[in-house]
Amino acid sequence: MRILYSGILALILVIGGYVYWWHHVADKLVEIADRWREQRISEGYEISHEPLVTSGFPYRVRVTAEMLSVANPSHKQAPSINVPTFWAVVEPWRINHVIFGVEGTGRADWLEKGLQRRLDFTAASALGSATFNIDGRMRTVAIDIKELEAAPSWRPPVTAERLQLHGRPKRPESSDEKASTERMEGQQIAVRADNMVIEGMDDFPLGKRITDFSLSSILYGKVQRLPAADTLTKWRDEGGFVDIETLNIDWGHGAITGNGALTLDDRMRPLGELKTRISGYEKILAALTETRQIDANAARTIGFGLGLLAREEDDGKRYISLPLSARDGGVYLGPVYLMRLGAVIGSK
Repeated sequence: MRILYSGILALILVIGGYVYWWHHVADKLVEIADRWREQRISEGYEISHEPLVTSGFPYRVRVTAEMLSVANPSHKQAPSINVPTFWAVVEPWRINHVIFGVEGTGRADWLEKGLQRRLDFTAASALGSATFNIDGRMRTVAIDIKELEAAPSWRPPVTAERLQLHGRPKRPESSDEKASTERMEGQQIAVRADNMVIEGMDDFPLGKRITDFSLSSILYGKVQRLPAADTLTKWRDEGGFVDIETLNIDWGHGAITGNGALTLDDRMRPLGELKTRISGYEKILAALTETRQIDANAARTIGFGLGLLAREEDDGKRYISLPLSARDGGVYLGPVYLMRLGAVIGSK
């Protein structure tokens, strides 16, 4: 009987200890959220939401913020974002790993060249996860969005069956890595999009549907705070660039694979060049001709030249290797202009 009582007492202590620990973790998450909010407010942000709600006992701790609004009115572009529901979940025994998500239709607003811009977005599911070090700084992040619908106020909508983003610190390289990159911080970033449809591009030579887009890259250099014109200018001036390790695009009539590097020019537009392998170039050339981006005589000359440059893969498919470059606010495939490129963010 004495052993039975001791066992019951031990069980009560374990249960009581776990209940205490769960509430401690819940209070800690709310404290971290409040601290983050106060830090952002001290930087000029405006943040509001309904009172935070904790739930999920006993297997997890969930903190939910309803009617979340984050704005930076002091910034030149006055950006703001509003989401109906944002939640974050941790397991009580693994508090450095956070799972989070957004529910409902969100909205982003900002100014661009004096004009008000608006973007409404929704998804069937928008989930993410992140890990943190002992200092509370994010180490890794993964975001998975399904059935995304984005409706900009200034152009037709964009949809994607699935959009994924992964980021983590760059792994140590071998001893023969270039000295210029050894001294710079690096962040591995991978992006993938499936069946993205960009409405309003019916006349674009490659069409409006990107069947598959995948990018594996390393961001060299550190962008202080949130990306803005001044922080990106400093990043660029200090030698920051994006090393594109692998790029794969299956777009309309053609498929492109490549690698290279990009940075920003003095007008905050992408600048750089990728070495590419392009298949389906004959159909791309025909589409360029049909949309009158090049005339028929030039198309015949270019087609003849491309035919001389073409090679065959093991399966018999023909491809060409041409640089895909971003310069002077445009995208060029070799010497052929494809599309315009604007600034990645408004300049001062």
